[in-house]
Amino acid sequence: METNQTYRAFAAFNSLTITGRIFNSKIATNKGEEFLAVSVISNLMNDDEGVELKFTNSNGLMNLFKAGGLSKGRMVTLVGHIKSVELSYINDSGEVVPLKRPHINLIDVTIPTGGLGATPRADAANKRVVGGVVRPSDAKPATPVVEEAPVF
Repeated sequence: METNQTYRAFAAFNSLTITGRIFNSKIATNKGEEFLAVSVISNLMNDDEGVELKFTNSNGLMNLFKAGGLSKGRMVTLVGHIKSVELSYINDSGEVVPLKRPHINLIDVTIPTGGLGATPRADAANKRVVGGVVRPSDAKPATPVVEEAPVF
């Protein structure tokens, strides 16, 4: 018995849960519609170049970004479906060039409860010291500013 039926290929359940650090996040526009574009870098092994996870969003995660919750350097855990993987690109002269790190493009991305992690430390100059100890012997006397008296 011979069958010439063709079957439609449906996407497999390809859900991914991964933790990484936000590399870039910005609001972009396409055909007048605003959306969030995010890149997250995750290291699969110690000291490797990592992989870059890319996704877009136009609802809840975009609102989180606008509220300052998805700033560069923040650790996040993502859950999403793999749309595609890119290992290279074609440059302007038509040559195939390998990417520094593979790009994994995700769709239907969410950040689960507890998925927002630490943010990078602020500059030491901008830190507020709480409960610091200053010994009087370490204190430097302030140099008074003395203006010259005008000559008459």
